[in-house]
Formats: sequence, structure tokens, C-alpha cells
Amino acid sequence: MEIQKLQERMLSQFVQTKVPLTIFTTNGVKIQGIMTSYDAYTITLQGQSDGKQSVLFKSAVSTIVPLRPVSLR
Repeated sequence: MEIQKLQERMLSQFVQTKVPLTIFTTNGVKIQGIMTSYDAYTITLQGQSDGKQSVLFKSAVSTIVPLRPVSLR
């Protein structure tokens, strides 16, 4: 249960602060952008350079790296 709470807080902060992210998928693809929304199964990302929108399944995400630190308070 605690993992879900931490995940919810982190994803919420990513959306609220509009911090640029680098997301690595489980097969090694690197995707960069700003998280615009999320739900139980997906993450929506807006590309920084081209403005294109991507929908990623959380099960395909390996790592999320914010460009700057995000407070979890």
C-alpha cells in the first residue's frame, strides 16, 4: 500500500510542477517530455520539442528521471 501512495505522490508532483522528465521503457527506449496526466494504468506525456502527445502503459516504464528534484511534501 505504501508503494502506491509514493507512486501517486510522485506522479501528482510531476503533473503539477510540469518538470521535464526522461522516461526509459522496459525495452530501453528513451522518451522525454512533460507529464500531463496519469491513471491506474497509463501515463500521458507531452513532447518538449515537437509537442506530440504519447500515452505509455505503466507496465512498460522502467525508470522516470526528473530534470530537477521534486518535493514529495
